[in-house]
This record gives sequence, structure tokens and C-alpha cells, in this order.
Amino acid sequence: MSSKKSILNIFLVSNPMVAIVAYEYIHEQSFKDDEVQIIFTHGFSSKLFSDMKVKSSYRGIFEKIGDRFSIRFLSYSAVTRRLVESQKNPFIVYSAWLDGISSEIIKSNLCEGHIYMEEGDLTYKNFPLFSSSPSYKSIPRHKIGFHEATDYWRDDGLLWIGISEKSFPPVPDDKKYKIKSFENVKKKYSPFLMEYKNILLMPTPARLPKNEWKNAIVKLAESSNQPFALKLHPAFSYSPSVIKYFTKSLVDLGFSESIVCNKETIIELEMMLDKKNLVGDRSSLSRYAEVFGSTFTEVPFLYGSFY
Repeated sequence: MSSKKSILNIFLVSNPMVAIVAYEYIHEQSFKDDEVQIIFTHGFSSKLFSDMKVKSSYRGIFEKIGDRFSIRFLSYSAVTRRLVESQKNPFIVYSAWLDGISSEIIKSNLCEGHIYMEEGDLTYKNFPLFSSSPSYKSIPRHKIGFHEATDYWRDDGLLWIGISEKSFPPVPDDKKYKIKSFENVKKKYSPFLMEYKNILLMPTPARLPKNEWKNAIVKLAESSNQPFALKLHPAFSYSPSVIKYFTKSLVDLGFSESIVCNKETIIELEMMLDKKNLVGDRSSLSRYAEVFGSTFTEVPFLYGSFY
């Protein structure tokens, strides 16, 4: 991995935990600025990487059309691959699992290998590593259901980066790297919720009809003390109109001392800096609350199919 001086380390960053792991690993390995490229995917972004080279891969209308009608050239995966290849350097790609985007990228002639990073509950599933053999045929997820699929981590991964010994249970120990500390990322991150001990987590809008949004706040608040900070699920748009709606809803419901978290708030890092009381639907944050010394109260929401 280190034999080629021009090798580029490309990190596909799609959620807060991946961002934390990527940031800390980059600093623990003392990578130079010209050895790292951050690429935000799936609408995620973070100011953690303000001092690094950053690009964003957007899934716009054309990419959605490409995905919907299987037009490979227009697909989100193909667009992201072209963004990676535009660097014109041999590279190692880092991702949470071998999803459609990373699967496309590792086909590049410039790709020297791939590495996996911790991202949430998936990291702790005991799914077997799937074969890198050309004869391996994966079963389409739409036929077996997303959570029954097991082809997440391929057996020719160079490394699996996690935060504990329990991360990536099927992986041999000599292929694992455990993050040594979180000191670098804690120095970089500026907390937003030091004055708020209680955090309410809005369920995903995919499982919560809009006419139930206010009721959801009330239901969560029944298990918490005021004031609290309301963290929107990443699937919510962080447009000014959405923030205004939830801010007004807090006032209308009598929670005027409470706030709506901004897009840059990373709950995992807030918990590293100060113990919190989290209230929300099923979430990987329950696992990290335990790891970082906070509490998590589960309030199930039954709209839509369970996930």
C-alpha cells in the first residue's frame, strides 16, 4: 500500500460515523495533504474536512434517471467513478461496505485495492465475507431483501477499520485496524450542544407521514426533560423551510426553550465531549451511546415497514 509514492487515498464519506473514522485514521497514519481525497456521497457533507481536498458526488435528476432505467453511463455509481478517476492517480478506495458505488469504483484500472470503515450497526453483523472469485454471483437485493443480503465485505479487502474489538466480527484479526483514540477529531470538532443534555432523534421521514411530524415530537418529549435539542434524521432536507417548520413546531408545542440541531451537528462527537440522554427510534446511536457513556431511551415508531 505504501510502496507507490503517488498513491491516493480516496475516502467515500456517507455518514457521521464514517466521517469520524476517516478523519481519525487519516491523522493516525499521518497522510500528507496530497495523499488524501475526500468524496462526500449520498448528500452527506461535513466541515470536519475543511482543511483537506474535498469533492461531492451528487445524485441529481440525471443520475436518478440513470439508476431508474439502468442507463449505466448516467448512473450515480458511474458518475462517482468518473469523479474518482478524474484525479488520474492510482488509488485505494475506502468505504463502509461494497455498495453499488464502491463496487463500480474498484473496477477501475487505477484502483490498487479497497478498505472498509465502520459506519454503524452493519459493522457488528456477523455476515460472512463474500468471495472475490470472478465466478461469484451475488443475489440481487430486491429479490432477497436488503437485510438478508450478505455481500457487504469482500474477502480481498486490504483492511477493516473499526473503533472496537467487536467491529467486523467475521474478519481475521490481522486484517483489522482499531482506531487508537478520537483526540484528533475532538480537537477539530466544535460542539453545538454543550448546553443541552437531552437530544430527541426524529425518525426517518420514510416511516413518518408529514401529518405525524408534530405528534412525533410530542411522543419523544414524553420520555425526556426540557430543554432539549431536536436532531432531524439525515433523510430530512435541511432546507431553510424545513428548519423553520420544526423550529416553529417547537414553539407551537410549548417547547420554546428547545432547539433544532443544525446540519453540522454530529451526535456521536457531541457524546464524546459531554454525556447526553438520547431519545429516539431504533438507531445505531443506541450502540454508540453505550460506547461513549451516554444513555439511550428507545421510543418505537410503527409507521411504515420496520427496518
